[in-house]
Amino acid sequence: METQRCHILLVEDDPDDVWVMRNLLGDRWDGPFDLIHVELLSTAVELCAERAFDVILLDLGLPDSRGLETFFAMYARARDVPIVVLSGYNDESVAVKAVQAGAQDYLVKGQVDDNLLVRSIRYAIERTRRRSAEAALRHSAEEFRAAQEIQQRLFPAEAPTLPGFDIAGAVYSARAAAGDYFDFIPMDDGCVGLVLGDVSSHGMGPALVMSETRACLRVLSQSHRDVGEILTKANRLLAADTSDFHFITLAMARLDPQSRTLVYASAGQRGYLLAADGQATTLDSTSLPLGVRDDTVVPTAAPVALRSGDIVVFFTDGVAEAESPGRARFGVARALEVVRSERARPAKEIITALHREVCGFTRTQQQGDDITVVIVKVL
Repeated sequence: METQRCHILLVEDDPDDVWVMRNLLGDRWDGPFDLIHVELLSTAVELCAERAFDVILLDLGLPDSRGLETFFAMYARARDVPIVVLSGYNDESVAVKAVQAGAQDYLVKGQVDDNLLVRSIRYAIERTRRRSAEAALRHSAEEFRAAQEIQQRLFPAEAPTLPGFDIAGAVYSARAAAGDYFDFIPMDDGCVGLVLGDVSSHGMGPALVMSETRACLRVLSQSHRDVGEILTKANRLLAADTSDFHFITLAMARLDPQSRTLVYASAGQRGYLLAADGQATTLDSTSLPLGVRDDTVVPTAAPVALRSGDIVVFFTDGVAEAESPGRARFGVARALEVVRSERARPAKEIITALHREVCGFTRTQQQGDDITVVIVKVL
């Protein structure tokens, strides 16, 4: 593999010092390099605006600038390029001040050998690259924290309080921002829309798709009652905006507290009804996921009568597909068994217990996917 070429700008007006620097680098530098020499600060500034350099060797005493001002002028116009200051015996104290102001190093003319010159240049380049990388990481971390805070506000602050029902939901993100989504949407007839969705993949991109999905469903729910119609119209909007790499598996259920019925439509996302006797019924998908085809129609399933002791549970594939160190999957059956065993607890505690079981199953494995659960207990 070809060694990366190092581009060095030498700003020096003394021909003898230029000759020394060229020869020292030629004798010691172990890779290809380009050394561009200029005598004036103004020329150096113009060059830095036109092309990129890996390091600048800067004499502080030039025909058009002298002393610390030379460094400040160069530093202001090439802040991302490491600068090694060249000083004479009489201005070494000025060179030290330049280092304190941002120069990477200084070299005293007449005391520089090939080892010192090469070491100083390499250290200057590596320190600058490391600091740039650390700054980029800090900036990314700050952006992700901001995105996480914004996204957390999009999830329901609390579950709706309905007589005869105990409702809870939670998201456990695999990254700073989740592609999973759950929501409790008040509808104009006193019903509540329960939503659980999973955007393919995870991270910032899916989180943005999730935000758009939430907005679509909340707006459509203000003017439509049929959950199948809501998802069908949402799909047309999402299909126009999502790429081939993103789709959304999502279920939306309309919970009627008066008739104690649940009507749902599902775009590739299953749910489960656990009866009081422990028997499980699958609330199967009724269509393709959202965002796959713009002409997808999401049918509404037949109403489900809810009885005392029933538990409705939706969870994303971060639960069922969680893997142990031996690559065994947690699975749907295991998830439902946890819900059965914890059914006497409040809905919120059942979700916590399910998440705890998944984490225990994966042991030290890093969470590979977002985990989201919505539970409705019929009291």
